Amino acid sequence: MKKRWLEIIIHILFWVSTTWLITSGFSIQSHEIELINGVETVKIQRNSGLINQLLICVAISFLVFYFNAWVIIKSKGSDKNKILYVVLVFAITLFATYFLARLSIFRLPIAKQIAYGVVIFYFSISVAYSLMKKSIRDKDYLQKLLIEKKQAELNLLRHQLQPHFLFNALNNLMFLASTSKNLKLVNSFDKLSQLLRFVVEDNQSETITIEKEIQFLKNYIDLQLLRFEEGEVKVQFYMVGKFDHQKVEPGLFIPFVENAFKYGTEPEKSAFIEIAFDLSETNQILFTIRNKIMITNKNGLGTGIETTRKRLQLIYPGRHKLTIAEMDDFVVQINIITQ
Repeated sequence: MKKRWLEIIIHILFWVSTTWLITSGFSIQSHEIELINGVETVKIQRNSGLINQLLICVAISFLVFYFNAWVIIKSKGSDKNKILYVVLVFAITLFATYFLARLSIFRLPIAKQIAYGVVIFYFSISVAYSLMKKSIRDKDYLQKLLIEKKQAELNLLRHQLQPHFLFNALNNLMFLASTSKNLKLVNSFDKLSQLLRFVVEDNQSETITIEKEIQFLKNYIDLQLLRFEEGEVKVQFYMVGKFDHQKVEPGLFIPFVENAFKYGTEPEKSAFIEIAFDLSETNQILFTIRNKIMITNKNGLGTGIETTRKRLQLIYPGRHKLTIAEMDDFVVQINIITQ
């Protein structure tokens, strides 16, 4: 808040001082020198029409200054589009300034060079100010995303496999062990160990192959299914394409799978979850997950999905597309360009 007020005060001082300098410097009509008792006295006469026209130029510049600054700071397009925008606004501003400055309601028309000079002065400062502020904001935003990324990595390690889920999984395994020795028990323990190994070891790397990420998801799904009766939850997992060695950020897809089990399943009710990976392209991953909404999430999409959205913006800027559709089914699609 203190920074905000300081910025406002600086802006006010800037406009007051520059307006005074421009109107006092370019509105002079004549100089008269009087000699009184041997002392020269200079009298400056100013033209009120010129002052009014100069004020119009400043007023136009004021509006263009902040409109231009707002658009540049908020823009997310390419540098080429920004340049085209700046050139267009600059041309329109010069035309409007010249037209208004030539109105016949004033006694003397303002010189075109002065009108253009005032506009160019303010427009140049506007562009410089906007680019500097955008650069600072982008840097702050990037720093914030980096902090959130590190926090997300810690959360994945600490909370992704929530304690209640681990207890449920272990209780189920203990129940299987107490009743009989079978292959299902052995496989379950194996999947749990792979799951924990991924969280503790593989997740420490900056990137992993999509093959490892998919295996992690499959192990997670198999252990989640232990909570349900056989056939109660139908999970269909598709994988198309052979390019499964592409590198990705670990843990990008698990929040959506976890979300599907959390809000798309209920005990003693039939449910389905469809998961698909399209790895047909050498540098592209297309992930889709669909589930029926059985439990309403009153808190929106949840922190896991929102954090993943921000991680995607940080890791794959301009190289990803996240689409979330929520009707009868909850559908998420992520398209990532890996290179």
